[in-house]
Amino acid sequence: GNRERGAVRSMMSHSYASFLLAVIAVAAGISVVHANLDPSWQDTEMTTRLWRVITSNENTELQTMLDEDATRATLRSADGRGPMFWAHEANNEEAMEILKKSGADEDWQDADGKTCTNFEHGQMTEYMKKLNEGRQKEWEEQRARMDAQEVEIDEDDDED
Repeated sequence: GNRERGAVRSMMSHSYASFLLAVIAVAAGISVVHANLDPSWQDTEMTTRLWRVITSNENTELQTMLDEDATRATLRSADGRGPMFWAHEANNEEAMEILKKSGADEDWQDADGKTCTNFEHGQMTEYMKKLNEGRQKEWEEQRARMDAQEVEIDEDDDED
């Protein structure tokens, strides 16, 4: 009857509240991880363009981009890697030289504390893996909760 429907409704609003808390907790958790990293580390159109140019050995284009703005050599993507990392990954020695002249440093560390000379090529940083796993797990748990609620609601409707 009505009482059951009310119970379902309050259960749903309760679970929604706990879902919101979970989202807030996840957001807070991610920002805590980020707090240790430089806030200027961002995935942008420019970092993507630099990555593409360097890994494709388009060094003339790279030089042009740095002539326009030398600070581009020091840009870092969200995982802390940047042009010098990608040059190493692509074994693009010309790019390494170009980047050094523009102020890039081989001793800079990514989010895992690895430098461009000792990080695993072609591998995501552990930091990014954890971030992605965390998001994936959260999403799966949320799906499971939603599915469980749908089942409970269906069962209650049958009793009328």
